[in-house]
Amino acid sequence: MHLVDLIEKRRFVGREFLLWTWFQSELREGRFDVEGFGPCEILLEGQLTLTLDKEQSRLKGTAPSTAPEAREALRQGKLPTQARMRIERGELVYTFVIQADTLNLSGVRIPAQVKEEEDERFYERMYLVEELEALLGAVYAEFLAQRLSTAWEKTVAPAIRSWIRGEAVDPAALKRLRVAPVGQGAGQSAASTPDAAGTQAKGRPARPTTMAPPALDERDERNDRDDRDGRGKGAARAVA
Repeated sequence: MHLVDLIEKRRFVGREFLLWTWFQSELREGRFDVEGFGPCEILLEGQLTLTLDKEQSRLKGTAPSTAPEAREALRQGKLPTQARMRIERGELVYTFVIQADTLNLSGVRIPAQVKEEEDERFYERMYLVEELEALLGAVYAEFLAQRLSTAWEKTVAPAIRSWIRGEAVDPAALKRLRVAPVGQGAGQSAASTPDAAGTQAKGRPARPTTMAPPALDERDERNDRDDRDGRGKGAARAVA
């Protein structure tokens, strides 16, 4: 299979990560207890892009994720592909734009630096950037642990679907979830983990039959059929 096809088949993982973070942030009122970091506040703010095939909804404002248009876009089958996020940990405040398909960060703003010497400021900046990567990686690991567990289909995905429809969701039921973490330490970034591309040691996440638009499943099936047909034709030519 071509690299482009592999990337296309894994796109849904990052998009579901943003959707899950959005859902959890609203349900928890922004309050997260991040493994290895403790209490943090995570919010989507400033800008939000949702996509289905070539259709996009671009929302801006103080809290675009709470706008009626955002929920309507989800009901249409669109998933978040880009979002500006804000993470607060104690007095430290980070803001950045995250791309769902690659988990790349841009427009990163780190907390104000307190060191005066130039070399000390450089190392302080590096420390703050590394902490942001590690913190975001820990949140991503929590998402993957749920996404790869049976709790996803039984509890998490149904709760997200109810939330999208505007129905009441029991936060306590989700808070009681205790899923074994995916093999990642707090010092690893989301983009550097082996699971960032959507794979795992013994397999890969199930196809996005629960959260992603049906069109993605159909495209996966077409790609699989094309791959099989191509291999079959190649074998026939070799025999001939």
